[in-house]
Amino acid sequence: MKTGSDLSSLRLLLAGVMALSLLSACKDGNDGAQGPSGPDTPPPAQEVTELNANIERYAINEDGQFTLRLLVTNQNDEGVAGLPSAVILAAQLLPTGFTGAGNSSEWRFLGSETCTPQGECPGVWTDFGNGFYDYQTQFSVNDANGVEYSADATQRLVVKVGGDALPDGTALPVVNTFVDFTPPNSDPHYTRLIAATESCESCHTDLGSVRHGGRYTELETCTVCHADNRISNPANVLSGLAHSAHGQSELANFLNCETCHTGGEALPESDNWALFPSQLACGSCHSNIDFVAGVGHPAQADNSNCVACHNPDWTRSAHLQTAKADALGQFSATIESITFDPAAASLSIVVNLSNPVTGEALSSPDQLPYVNDLRLYANWGTSFDYSTTSAPNIRLESLTPDTVLGPGQYQYTLPGLTIPPGTEADQGGAVAMQGRICRSGDTLAPCEDANAQTTPIASFTEFFTVGTGTARRDVVSNETCGTCHGDQQLNFHGARNDLSQQCQLCHNGQMVATAGADNVSATNANYSHMIHAIHTGQRAGYEELVYPAPVGNCRQCHLSGDEGDSFALPLLTSLPPMALDDGTFTSLEAATCAVCHSSASAQGHMTQQGAVFGGDFDMAAGDKGCATCHGPGRSYDVAPAHGLAPAQ
Repeated sequence: MKTGSDLSSLRLLLAGVMALSLLSACKDGNDGAQGPSGPDTPPPAQEVTELNANIERYAINEDGQFTLRLLVTNQNDEGVAGLPSAVILAAQLLPTGFTGAGNSSEWRFLGSETCTPQGECPGVWTDFGNGFYDYQTQFSVNDANGVEYSADATQRLVVKVGGDALPDGTALPVVNTFVDFTPPNSDPHYTRLIAATESCESCHTDLGSVRHGGRYTELETCTVCHADNRISNPANVLSGLAHSAHGQSELANFLNCETCHTGGEALPESDNWALFPSQLACGSCHSNIDFVAGVGHPAQADNSNCVACHNPDWTRSAHLQTAKADALGQFSATIESITFDPAAASLSIVVNLSNPVTGEALSSPDQLPYVNDLRLYANWGTSFDYSTTSAPNIRLESLTPDTVLGPGQYQYTLPGLTIPPGTEADQGGAVAMQGRICRSGDTLAPCEDANAQTTPIASFTEFFTVGTGTARRDVVSNETCGTCHGDQQLNFHGARNDLSQQCQLCHNGQMVATAGADNVSATNANYSHMIHAIHTGQRAGYEELVYPAPVGNCRQCHLSGDEGDSFALPLLTSLPPMALDDGTFTSLEAATCAVCHSSASAQGHMTQQGAVFGGDFDMAAGDKGCATCHGPGRSYDVAPAHGLAPAQ
């Protein structure tokens, strides 16, 4: 009789024989197919200044729980172990038309879980100690409220890590990562990639700073929670919220949907705004319309008929303003030359007019029925930001040219320059052109036509120099302003829209601030003071303005290049101190910084270092040595002090 011990020995013997047979069949062991390799283990992180996260594996198991493998590395691709917390979010994408005819695809929230630094984790979190982490959610897709799970639908899985610190105290930046897939772990059959975080950050700089304490840094994260079945207020569903918030900002470039909805192959649904017009999206900007009640628009019960009238071509044309662009493209006005006459304190300016579409040289402005307004402004003194706050100007459509030099070339005289004694032979100035043309749709039309619309042209500024004079320095550009406002789309005082140089012809160092105000610098209409005060909500009339980016990010507006930052100290010593209406003056650098740093302690620091507040001109003029500490590369360099990297 065989005992259990004997049977075990027999089994071991048979196993050995079978193993020898298999080895013999495999010959030298090199002919078998190689199995899949495991993940490469990155070296351990030595320091963390950047955090990268990638979802390496993902699936939904038989119980409806999400499972994932996450790889977290630093700036050197080294593994970051010991993450103290994480947030897991999930959503399902309903396909186009699923919720009703004419409806676009829509996200539905499935669930969320947070692993806290205190070690509380609803699901199963595994830290492999090498940068790899596994997680299995506690929630199941089968338990989601307001949505029926479908294995054929696109699912989104989002992981947020960072914003806290490793056990050794190393601070971790926030990072969000996501993956879209069709269960169990295949590429998605369809997506809803309609805008990019990069588009948002052209204005916001850091999307995470907009809401929720910086925890959520990617647009793809926003869509998960701002879904119809997650948000109690329908107005906060993302497609409506984003449009209404930006529409209320009154920034000109949000008339153009492609300001945000552009991206080519990386964003295959970026054209949804034209393909699927809806009451929610359209009504969030066109807020005077009640589609269901028929107020301001024929009554529409739902989105099923929207595209019948608002077809994609019509919608693109209306929102991209192609008719306006086509009309403007038929009129070009440039400055060919500027000649200074010191004796007469005047300028001789040659203007060239043409139709770029046809190549035709145009008649003089006084002979063109579609020219509503075409002006030249001038000011003197580029090195000290001009001699007067009232730049002299001429209206060309009201004048006969002095001379017709050739087809499309007309000479005019602009008198009235204010030239301080001693600057006549060693200075320079600027001439800005602005104007409006009349159009009917995409065609230039006589301004007297009842249907004609007036449309501003793009203003521009040209410089002229005398002796060793130079053009005015570049501080901002229309492109940097245009990231939020649209390039030359804001039109002040009728048609002035060259924000980089034209505005300064009047809003310059000759402006006067209000003595005794709570924030004196914020009352000054000098461009450098006025713009800072407007964007921080401190100027009268702009108290409700909410700046969309961190206000300390000077590079959002200021130019940076090989010569450094345009906001770097010291400022030009040729610029005058800020004048106050009580006859006193404040040091220029102190006046500029005090727009934001307006506390008594901040001004006390400036005064201790030599700045002057409300003194006489000679005391306030000149360099006060602020660059000694706050200049590039110094201990309190302006750039690092504002949270920016030092200028390269």
